[in-house]
Amino acid sequence: MTARRTSRWRGPAWVAWRTRRARRAGDVGGIVRSVARGADTAVGIRVGRQRILLLLDPALVGELLVEHAPMTTKGPGVQLTRQMLGNGLLTSEGKPHDRARKLIAPAFSPRRLAGYTEAFAGRARARTTGWRDGETLDIHDEMACITLDIVGRTLLGIDLVDRAPAIRGSLEAALQRFGDVGGGSLLIGGVGRRRGLGGRGNQRGKNAADSPRTAEADVHRVVDQVIDEHRRRGQSDDRRDVVSALLSDGQVRAGMSDQEIHDHVITLIMAGHETTANALTWALFLLGRRPDVQARLHAEVDRLPADGPTFTQLTRLPFTRAVISEAMRLYPPAWVLGRTLVTPLDFAGWRAPAGTLVGVSPLLLHHDSRWFADPRTFDPDRWLDDRRNSVPRHAYLPFGTGPRACVGEQFAWAEAVTVLAVIASGWDVQTPAGLTPKAQYRVTLRPSGAVPLRVSARNAAP
Repeated sequence: MTARRTSRWRGPAWVAWRTRRARRAGDVGGIVRSVARGADTAVGIRVGRQRILLLLDPALVGELLVEHAPMTTKGPGVQLTRQMLGNGLLTSEGKPHDRARKLIAPAFSPRRLAGYTEAFAGRARARTTGWRDGETLDIHDEMACITLDIVGRTLLGIDLVDRAPAIRGSLEAALQRFGDVGGGSLLIGGVGRRRGLGGRGNQRGKNAADSPRTAEADVHRVVDQVIDEHRRRGQSDDRRDVVSALLSDGQVRAGMSDQEIHDHVITLIMAGHETTANALTWALFLLGRRPDVQARLHAEVDRLPADGPTFTQLTRLPFTRAVISEAMRLYPPAWVLGRTLVTPLDFAGWRAPAGTLVGVSPLLLHHDSRWFADPRTFDPDRWLDDRRNSVPRHAYLPFGTGPRACVGEQFAWAEAVTVLAVIASGWDVQTPAGLTPKAQYRVTLRPSGAVPLRVSARNAAP
């Protein structure tokens, strides 16, 4: 990237004017898009002593998240999640993060994924067996039930079905609280709220933020129960799940407190099912509007054995994976990433002092016509033809990149492809005309409210 002269840092008045329509609509994503409109490499904002730099070029994104990763800490949006997640894998820094990642990583190895895939398919079949031909379901709720069941049986080594309603209700309340206190505006963060730059949905204040605290306490109690059950059961040398690895004796485990273990487990429960449930929901919503794409998906999964897919068979599902890839392009799970600089850095002429909040928005990158032709169109083929070779590195970031990339990325890919294949093998989905779920910009990019889709059994009698 060729350096250019230092560009102008915009003030709060400029941001307020540029984002006025999005703020009136309470559209946090629109606020970020409005700030970026017309820029090419980056946009700089200065509010008081705080500087915010939004990167728009994939090369600069790589500099921030890969090359300069040791010179940054997580941004204020992630710090807000500490209110619920504590010092877990998502929020921790330095040696505690590295130690936990080293302990957890073996649970996501290819050998483990081979065993997990059987659980992915089995739990998806168990849930969809209860569907009735022609009924309308809240597909977001259905996907959340499947993925929470999967997280419990694979990563936590425990059956969460009986506790699933309480866990999901508590997580929903916690995510609501996160949005109410401004967690949805991860880039603008506290600076925007103090200066009146946040959306209307972020201004409900302390009373709204305090109401779901009891629900959060319920989640913490369930986590403690899961850990206690593991301790009573005793540990095996196999360490077949993440909780067993975190509780195991050994040099890496040494020094990890009970609170750290708790925080890592609650992070896995939330992140492990929330992101994949959202990706599957968006994928099914998009498929329900495109019968032609859905027909190709059916043709691909129909070539698998009746008891598939197994882990080795996932490579035979390139179109299924392309559907997931395209859904996450249009609706990226982590829609914005923030880093705070601990040392001054230069980004193509933008000289950012220590303390600058530098943001990256996969939502902007994935919808940029410079990297993706016809970016608003749902087109899985873009991941199968020559167009995929022209996408710059770091322009597609469904799971982040660099040393802080999602440790469970391959788990999530295998899970999403397997569950979608199982659903497509037995069911056709239809999206009602005119249905376009509003997006919620919180920890993840999730649908706001129910996503009612009609499901039809493919093998139903005529």
